[in-house]
Amino acid sequence: MKKEIFLKQFPQEMEYEASKLYNAFEIAKKYEIVSFTEEFYTPNFWKKLTEKFDGVKVVTDGIFEDSDRRQIGFIPAGFDVYEGNTEFPCKLLEIEINSKFREYEHKDFLGSLMGLNIKRELMGDLILEDDRGYIPVSEKISDHILSELKQIGKAPCKVRKISLDNKENLPKYKFDDKIITVPSKRLDSIVSAITNLSRTKVIEPIEKGKVLVDYSPEKDKSKMLEMDSVITIRGYGKYRLFSDRGETKKGKERLLIKKYI
Repeated sequence: MKKEIFLKQFPQEMEYEASKLYNAFEIAKKYEIVSFTEEFYTPNFWKKLTEKFDGVKVVTDGIFEDSDRRQIGFIPAGFDVYEGNTEFPCKLLEIEINSKFREYEHKDFLGSLMGLNIKRELMGDLILEDDRGYIPVSEKISDHILSELKQIGKAPCKVRKISLDNKENLPKYKFDDKIITVPSKRLDSIVSAITNLSRTKVIEPIEKGKVLVDYSPEKDKSKMLEMDSVITIRGYGKYRLFSDRGETKKGKERLLIKKYI
């Protein structure tokens, strides 16, 4: 596949990230070697790639179950590897803080990490559990974080690598579940149900780019969403459209959504 055709799948503002993704694919295709991205890509990228892309197998991994941010691997034909034993170039770090005075949030952990001049795309999803943060990072920056990260906000911290031998013991996302009833899976209907605002009132934030679907601003209020879409609404949080729970007697759709907490 030619690069210009590949890039057309993605918004123009994402051309840099898409170009790096194409380069990894081209290395696998041209040199017949397994190739990985150092970057972690959001669903608006990896959902566009099929399991087999132009004859090359595509695998993704973000360490955690149902990760949003994932590294992507391209495996040429003839390689006897599969997703479960493919070694992606990443490490899982545990960041433990000692703070008796305040509760630290995602933004505090990410702010301190990015304060080390680390790009967000070199880190995966961040999950907080008790006084610890768990985050996959690109292999090439793991040692830098281990040696340089001394505190989160004003709280001292300790950083260590976590073994990936048993992924069942890894922390998992925490959600608040909610059943919503909507006329259809249109974006404006779902945003209205989540926010308890009228469909008229949600048009403005949608058109202003304050609603993201799979991490991309979506300004088309009539867009039909697919199950497993990740919806971010500025001021209201991040949600996953989880499952279809059938119709009401009046023909409306009942959907289970999960809010990330």
